[in-house]
Amino acid sequence: MATNPMQRRARNSFLLGMLITTLILGAIIAGLVYFMMSMKSKQDELQAATVYVLNKDISSGDEIDGGILTATKVAKAVSPSNIVTPANLGEKNIAKINLKKGTVLTGDMLYIDATSMGNDVRKQEYNTVVLPMDLITGDYVDIRLLLPSGQDFIVVSKKKVEIPMVGGVDSKDTISMELAEEEILSMSNAIVEAYMINGSKLYAAKYTDAGNQEAAKPTYPVNGEVARLIENDSNIVEKALNELRNRYNRDIRENYINSAINSQEDAKGNEQTKMQESITNSQSTREEYLQSLTGGTTK
Repeated sequence: MATNPMQRRARNSFLLGMLITTLILGAIIAGLVYFMMSMKSKQDELQAATVYVLNKDISSGDEIDGGILTATKVAKAVSPSNIVTPANLGEKNIAKINLKKGTVLTGDMLYIDATSMGNDVRKQEYNTVVLPMDLITGDYVDIRLLLPSGQDFIVVSKKKVEIPMVGGVDSKDTISMELAEEEILSMSNAIVEAYMINGSKLYAAKYTDAGNQEAAKPTYPVNGEVARLIENDSNIVEKALNELRNRYNRDIRENYINSAINSQEDAKGNEQTKMQESITNSQSTREEYLQSLTGGTTK
């Protein structure tokens, strides 16, 4: 049935109005969706937190610095309250436990400013200490002096060991440690006395969980001659002097160490003999261990 022009114009106007209304509503809805999405994005951003994760595995006792941390975003609700950032790390930071790559670093995982290195610290090498069979670079040890009478003195405590490479494999008998001046003198004193006292042993004892175990208190008293040398050495800082003064105990020295030396008929001869025996024994034990690791032979 034909429609007249008036009806046609009215219908077209109605359809056009509906189309315009639909377009306007669509634009409004799209704008609202965009606005809501933007608000959600900003809200998520406000609720996110920056944390720092390790970019490599770390062992207990290892040092941590800002170079092994990578920033990442996590939901603020799950972000730890005690996160560690490169800005709040100390001069020296030691891991308490083994940590895997990707772990969010927090304050209870490490010792911050564990030790400040003094001006008198030097790297010293020793090849006269009896070493644990399975000692590796990075282990922490106490160096102890065991006397035939059973007295066992701690000479230096909780030192990180580095084992030099010889011919592509770990040295069988040599370690290096970073020691302060008074520790160097204590080690020198202990080495001489260990070889003067027949049946004594200067040895390294490993920490089983270096990150969580506190350093033992040194108990070895240096002899009077070394104590006087320390007093007259301008390189030793006041802190080191105080520590050695507190450690020196004349009763222990006279009753145990000096008496053990004096009881030897040939202390000087013992010194030379025991030095060679210790070197030979430690080399043999370490050689067997290194051979077990490589499956071959060492030179």
